[in-house]
Amino acid sequence: MANEEVGEGEEQKKKSPLLLFIILAVVLVAGSIGGTVLMMSGGGEEELAEEELEPAAIYYAINPKFQTNYDVNGRPRLFQLAVSLVTREDDVVEALSTHLPTIKSRLVILLSGQKFETLQTPEGREQLREQSLAAVQEILNTEIGKPGVERVLFTDFVMQ
Repeated sequence: MANEEVGEGEEQKKKSPLLLFIILAVVLVAGSIGGTVLMMSGGGEEELAEEELEPAAIYYAINPKFQTNYDVNGRPRLFQLAVSLVTREDDVVEALSTHLPTIKSRLVILLSGQKFETLQTPEGREQLREQSLAAVQEILNTEIGKPGVERVLFTDFVMQ
């Protein structure tokens, strides 16, 4: 019987480190999961705060559409373009309304100087968009002291 008691004590001693190891593993896994969840949830709040700081885009459509006629190989051609400007500031929208005649005039001159063949290519259209943006930003820089417009969008582009 004495041997049996010693055997049971050894079994408990062997089980005790195994049980301790299992408990330690569970605690480490739970801590790892908790830390991961905490880190991932913290980043979302930071991104949300950045999004809230940036004002919403304001789209300012220039009406009516621009129309230009071209003579291509003796045949009359029509070019029609609708333009919208993108800003994020209300005071820029007010400045666009105030200086719209100057902006339209500059864009008409820019459009009439384009070659019909060039506008048929994606590169030509992108170049026209960049030139239009530069022209509008130059006018706004002169009038209100900042470029104000971040993009020019061609919302309708017809070539016949």
